[in-house]
Amino acid sequence: MFDFVHQHRRIAQIILFLIAIPFLFFGAYDYFQRRGDEDVSVATVAGDKISQGEFAEAVREQQERTRRALGRNFDPAMFENPEVRFAMLEQIVNQRVLERKARQERFRVTDAQLQQFIAALPAFQDSGKFSPEKYRQLLSTQSMSPTMFEQRLRQDLLVAAVQEPVAGANVVARASTEKFLGLLDQQREVAIAAVEAEPLAGDTKIDDAQVKAFYDQNQAALQTPEQARIEYVVLSQDALMAQTTVDPAEIRKQYEANEKQFQATEERSAAHILVAVSADAKDAEKAAAKQRAEALLTRVRANPAKFGELAQELSQDPGSASQEGDLGSFSRGTMEKTFEDAVFAAKVGDIVGPVQTDFGWHVIKINGAKAARTQSFDEVKNQIEADLKRAKAQQKFAAAADQFQNTVYEQADGLEGVAKALNLKIETTPLITRSQAQALGQGNPKFVQALFAPESIAGKRNTEAIEIAPTTLIAGRILDYQPAAPRPFDDVKDEIRRQLTRRAATELAQQAGRAKLALLEQGKTEKEASIAFDKPQLVSRNQPKPGVSPEALAKVFQANPDQLPAYAGAVNERGGFSLYKITKVVKPGEIDATRLDAASARLSEQLGRELLNAYLATLKARADVKINQANLEKR
Repeated sequence: MFDFVHQHRRIAQIILFLIAIPFLFFGAYDYFQRRGDEDVSVATVAGDKISQGEFAEAVREQQERTRRALGRNFDPAMFENPEVRFAMLEQIVNQRVLERKARQERFRVTDAQLQQFIAALPAFQDSGKFSPEKYRQLLSTQSMSPTMFEQRLRQDLLVAAVQEPVAGANVVARASTEKFLGLLDQQREVAIAAVEAEPLAGDTKIDDAQVKAFYDQNQAALQTPEQARIEYVVLSQDALMAQTTVDPAEIRKQYEANEKQFQATEERSAAHILVAVSADAKDAEKAAAKQRAEALLTRVRANPAKFGELAQELSQDPGSASQEGDLGSFSRGTMEKTFEDAVFAAKVGDIVGPVQTDFGWHVIKINGAKAARTQSFDEVKNQIEADLKRAKAQQKFAAAADQFQNTVYEQADGLEGVAKALNLKIETTPLITRSQAQALGQGNPKFVQALFAPESIAGKRNTEAIEIAPTTLIAGRILDYQPAAPRPFDDVKDEIRRQLTRRAATELAQQAGRAKLALLEQGKTEKEASIAFDKPQLVSRNQPKPGVSPEALAKVFQANPDQLPAYAGAVNERGGFSLYKITKVVKPGEIDATRLDAASARLSEQLGRELLNAYLATLKARADVKINQANLEKR
């Protein structure tokens, strides 16, 4: 079992990612405790229940990780989306079926194997050796104990033993990759003609009866939305933090007591171009990869300004290629030793390599360097003050939250009491819609649902305190309410007439365009079809051009290249109909070997995902997975 893990170093990358970066939906799945004593389940896997409480805990933890990752861009409403909730449940189900398969195959990871694996992870090493202190410190930053991490890691390694052989059976023939790139790079010469809707608007006649009929049949779409003027208060840890003061002497004392924490380690920032080759590849393959890396090194040293462009085009590291190879800043113990040694031995601006790691050969550009040093008190005093304020605010929040909840309930006729008790500001809005009210609650639908509930509208009483984010509560009440109402016919009749005119003109244009296309496909001349094409231009699958929609581009490349000229047509973005005359096929030249390798790696990765998805589907079918949609939708 451990031989398998040892031979697949990519698992180590996954583990490092899980402990170092807040992840989104995919990676490790079982990051919650199972609560088998709850009867209400959202799914069953071979009779094993996934409880509603277990799922709710997974959602809550995922929300917090996503919030940390996205910051102010976080929208809690995304977790109310049925598709997102189903996707999260799907990940838990996938984990369960893989665990079940691991048990059936009697896979196991011994304590010795687990400790050997952890000790080999660079993130936990200091000067190339495992550091228990660094291990505990890094885990604590993720609110994890060693026991918790080791339990999860053991489970992940067992699951990896099931999925890695499947995802690894992703061999793509070189000829298939060449054919794929040939089709991707192929260009076609097309001329475009369009039958536009706007000139045909004058040929349409919309009478008063049609306008009135549309009005009568679409009352709901023509309503003014319901609106309300509201007042609300928000209690958050940040609000308490703003009210908190810290004695300067306390800040100085905190610095002097924890001076070691403010030692900034030496860092480098770098970018790289990877020529991938497996660690267990044949010597000839490794030598060929090294030759390509050496050729790349010569190219980038000759023109360093092109490094980013070449990384985007040729690097076989899917994680950094799109970022011009940028790896950001890192300290020692983060990357593989040979990579780090080369980076930390070089100067800023140097381009070094090829450097060999388990992933292949790297050409590396050093973008920046920061020397190790102890930050001065003046540099960090604002950070220390903020940390102390945050700690004090966190201590205050629990009591303040209880007071907030009780006061908005007990003094339900207004918010003055809670605002005065907790030194909060009452915010008042003009007339706003439901969607605008939801935005006030950071996108949380529970706030707008409570606010616009019939009893809240009728009584103009406070909503309950609603948690719209961790350590953030809101309560509000309606001051004035205007229900949705139909707009008068006289106010909208001109708008309706214009809409019906546009619709009729669009139908005429598309009918005329399709008729002309049919004539051309029957062999009629352009003159006979009353159509004039513009100057031909080259288009390709991977470089769309204005005037050629994705639908049109697909039809252009579906045309038979052996029967030119060929014709295609599609509705254009203006509502008219565009016709495309394909006159020439331009085949690509010889494909660069490095690009061919990069494409092969990406196709292999995609094939691996598809194989794993198919394998998971088989396991789920055998495990008789059942989803309880009603319980899944409960909040």
